[in-house]
Amino acid sequence: MLHKVRKQAILILLVIVAIIAGCVQKKEPPVSSDIIAKFFATTEELSSLIKQKDIVVIDARSAEDFQKLHIQNAVNIPKSQFREPKALNEILKYKSENGFFIPPAMAEKILGNAGIDANTRVIVYDSITFPDASIIWALLKYYGHDNVQVLKGGFEKWVSEGRSVSSMPSKIQKKSFVAKPRIEMVASREWLIKNRENVIILDMRSFDEYVGVNPAGNPRGGHLPGAVSLDWTHLAGNETVKSPAEIQAILAEAGVTKNKEVVAYCNIGFGRSTYGMMVLSMLGYNARVYGGSFEDWSNADDLEVATTKIGSFKDWRQ
Repeated sequence: MLHKVRKQAILILLVIVAIIAGCVQKKEPPVSSDIIAKFFATTEELSSLIKQKDIVVIDARSAEDFQKLHIQNAVNIPKSQFREPKALNEILKYKSENGFFIPPAMAEKILGNAGIDANTRVIVYDSITFPDASIIWALLKYYGHDNVQVLKGGFEKWVSEGRSVSSMPSKIQKKSFVAKPRIEMVASREWLIKNRENVIILDMRSFDEYVGVNPAGNPRGGHLPGAVSLDWTHLAGNETVKSPAEIQAILAEAGVTKNKEVVAYCNIGFGRSTYGMMVLSMLGYNARVYGGSFEDWSNADDLEVATTKIGSFKDWRQ
């Protein structure tokens, strides 16, 4: 009888161990190369397409860098256009209320002036040292244009391969771009407060900004209570992003799973946060960007700001 009880206990223990082991070893399924190809274009691919009529190459670097040297026929859309001083009040109001960094009329003007319409395939690049290409990717995606890819390896890889570059201004045939906002891609402050219990919030800024050592020009330093710190550079690789396997491991360690929506934010709502959303989307996560980001949050006096990981959603005032 005692032997039978011991045998049953051992069997139960083995089952429990197997269940625990299965949970520990469970990983997100690998990302197929077909999915990645939808997000990135190679230098070889761009070289073969660059002279086609319906291809527009966007240089997302600064105007100064563009003027020095750029991919031949590329059009410059620097991030400074999204913080135009004369339109800044309108921009700040729109992104706080709607969750995206520029209003539709401004997007239509910028993209139309760059020669983009509904039939255009866009390939955008920047330097691999900062995620500015993701700004244009997010801009086009949010306003309804799916035919956009980021150049893998950026300007550095293109130049290192001896491909065609120029310092001359590019000839642009302006077109009409019609903005069709996708609200499911963004989170406003109001949306975030309403849905705080059901999302994972990723702070893509530096750790100094996260803990408040560097307020980055905001009235209060710190982060959104409950946000996970994940500096965007941890996802960056030698050719735009790390491999899917590496990124999945980093996200898993940070507690980011696919069973919840993920909201990425940075300081002003584009660049680091749009990079995070782009990478998360590539790997199949349901991701949004908080367009207002910490700039919007810090300026709201009725909302708590955390400076340690102890902060939680319960700290938020209603």
